[in-house]
Amino acid sequence: MSGEALRVRVYNVRFGDAILVTVPDRGPDGTTTTRRILIDLGNAPLVANKGGGADDSVFAPVLADILKELDGHHLDLYVMTHEHLDHTQGLPYAAMKVLGEAKFKQQFVVDNVWMTASADPDYATKFPNTVKKMEAHQEQVRQISAYLGAAGMPAALASYLLNNNPARTTECVQFLRELNPAKTTYVHRETSLAGTHPFQEATFEIWAPEEDASEYYGRLKPLALGVSDGAARAVGGATTATARSRKPKPVLDPVPEPPRGVDLGSFLNLVNSRRTGVADNLLAIDKAANNTSLVFMLSWRGWRLLFAGDAEKKSWARMQKEGVLKPVHFLKVSHHGSHNGTPEDTILEQFLPTKPHDLRGRSAAISTWTETYGGIPHTETNDRLKSRAALQTTLDSPEKLFYNLEFPDS
Repeated sequence: MSGEALRVRVYNVRFGDAILVTVPDRGPDGTTTTRRILIDLGNAPLVANKGGGADDSVFAPVLADILKELDGHHLDLYVMTHEHLDHTQGLPYAAMKVLGEAKFKQQFVVDNVWMTASADPDYATKFPNTVKKMEAHQEQVRQISAYLGAAGMPAALASYLLNNNPARTTECVQFLRELNPAKTTYVHRETSLAGTHPFQEATFEIWAPEEDASEYYGRLKPLALGVSDGAARAVGGATTATARSRKPKPVLDPVPEPPRGVDLGSFLNLVNSRRTGVADNLLAIDKAANNTSLVFMLSWRGWRLLFAGDAEKKSWARMQKEGVLKPVHFLKVSHHGSHNGTPEDTILEQFLPTKPHDLRGRSAAISTWTETYGGIPHTETNDRLKSRAALQTTLDSPEKLFYNLEFPDS
C-alpha cells in the first residue's frame, strides 16, 4: 500500500450539490499528481419567507475551502451535471458577489469542463424537435410563475418553480460555458472522453444521459390560467404587475380539510394548483431536467465511484436498457435522497447489490436539506440505502461545512 487515498468531499450547501473529488493520479513513470474534480456547486433559490434550503451565504466558505484545497493549482475538471439552479448557481454567485469577476478568474482557473449534452449551444441544430419540447416546458414555467404570482405561491411549489427559472438557468449555464470555452465538452453516453481531461490512471465511464433527451420531455397538461402571453414572457421566474393584478382561479368545492398546523390559505392555493394542473406540470418539468443529468463512474485502483447528479427513475431505466450498470463501491445518491432519485430494487441491485461484489466497503452520500422539496429527506429511501451501504448525509451534522469519504490505495 502506498498510503495514498482518493477523497470525496461533500459540501453542505443546504439543498444542493457541491462535491470535490481529490485523486492521486499516477503517471506511466510512477510519478503521482494530485488532481481535483469539482462536481456542481449550487443550492435551491431563495424563496422569500418560505424557509427551506436556500442560503446563499454558504457559497463564500465553500469557495474559500475549494481554493484552499487547490492551493494555487488549476482545477483539473469541472462537471455540471444538469441545468437546475441547485447545481449551477454557486460559481456565478461566487464570481459576482464573493470575489468579483477579475479576482475569481485569477484564482479559480479551470482546465476542463464537462456539461450535460442538452446544454450545448448547438443543441437546437442537432435536435430541433427536442428543443421545441424543452422550450414548451420553459414557457409553462413562465406562465405558472405569472399565475402563482397572482394567486399566491404555495410554499410546496415555490422551490420547484424557482429552481426551473429559465432566465436564471440560462445565465448560470452561460457563465459555466465561459470557464474555459476551448476545453468545454458536452457529454453524453457516446462521448469519446479522450482529450477532455488530464487523468492518466483514473478512468471514467459515462452512464447517462443519451444525447437526444426527447424521451424525458413529454406532453404537459393544458393550462388555462388567465395569464397573458406578454405577462408570462416578462416573468421568467418573477412576478410582474400584470400578473399580480389578476385574480386566482376559484377553488372548487368540496375542499379537503388541511392537515393540522398547515396554513389554510396556503393549503387552498395548493389544492387549486393541483386542480389547474400546475402542480402536476411543475413536477413533470422538474423531472425532465433531472433526467438529463450527467451520470458517470470514476474508477481508481480497484474502487468504483458513481456520481448520479439528479437522475430519476426514467433515466435509471434507460441505463439498465443500455447495459451500463455495474456494481460500485460509492454512490452519490441522486436528487438529494428523494424517492424518485433511487430506482426500484431490481435496478438498484445491479449497481448497489445486497450482497457486495467484493470485500471492499461500500458507502453512499446525500447532500440535502429539510423543508425545500416535498418528501425530502425520504426515510424509506434512506433505509433502503442503509441496508446496502454506509450512508452519510449533510443533515447528520448540519453545522459542518463538509464531510470527507476516503478510498485508500490497496
